[in-house]
Parts: sequence; structure tokens; C-alpha cells
Amino acid sequence: MWQMNQVSVAQEHFCTIATQMVMSQLYPHIFAAKKTGHRLVATSVGGELHEIGVRMVADFLEMDGWDTYYLGANTPTESILRAIEEREAEVVAISATISFHVSKVTELIDNIHSSLSHLPVKLMVGGYPFNISSGLWQQVGADGYARNALEAVTVAHRLIEKSR
Repeated sequence: MWQMNQVSVAQEHFCTIATQMVMSQLYPHIFAAKKTGHRLVATSVGGELHEIGVRMVADFLEMDGWDTYYLGANTPTESILRAIEEREAEVVAISATISFHVSKVTELIDNIHSSLSHLPVKLMVGGYPFNISSGLWQQVGADGYARNALEAVTVAHRLIEKSR
């Protein structure tokens, strides 16, 4: 609603905080899932302040048994690269909510490919710009795209199956 100018920034921030509080109350259930051994790093690109969607992706994959490492909003590229390598991530979920940040997604993906080419990591993107522009995920160099958190679970499994 904020993107369509139907609510103010203050209202959007209030709703974000309320949503995060409700989500945090679910964590005892989310983190109770039997682990599968799959590893995910979830992040928003530098400059991107919206994080609920990618947090939901991390939570849904955690409920599916994945070991998730959620980096949050506005994460610098070097920190993302370090986390991918340290966590030996199989899949990285990258989020952008604002179309202006798509170029930063492309830059991050290029950095991952050039700096971590020795790792068999798969890259999945999501967020508003990818939902409104068919094929944008391929243009930025991602291996997959999910419209929502539930679909991200399916896409993540498909990506790791392809890499085997």
C-alpha cells in the first residue's frame, strides 16, 4: 500500500513493526523443525530497507528444515559474500522491494559469481520488481525466482536438485 501511496511512511513503519513482532512470536515453532542439512543465506541488498519478505523466505525454509542465516536489510556486499562462504550456503535468497535497487541485485550477483566461483551456490531473487517484470530474474543473472515465501521453498529445492 505504501508503494501505491495509499498509506504514509509512518503507517508503513508501524505495520512493519507490528508484523515483525507477530513473526517473532512464532520462532519457537519455526526453529523446532527437524534439520535437513540444507543451508540458506537470506538478505536484502545494500540500500534496501524493506526486509519482511526475505525474512518470511528464511522462516519458511527454516520450517522446512533448512539451516538459515538471515542477514536482514541494507547488508553490504562484503558481508554477504563472507556469510555465503562461512556458512557454505547452497542457496542465497536476495530481495529487492524497490525497482531502483535492481541494479544492486545485479551487482551483488556479479560479485558472488566472480568472488565465490569455487562454491556451487545457487541464487534466488524475489521482491516487487521481479513480480511485475517477467524474466527480470534471468536478466540479473539469478538461478531462480520466487513470487512469495511458500514458492521460495519449492524453488530452493529445485535449485539444489539441479546442482547435484
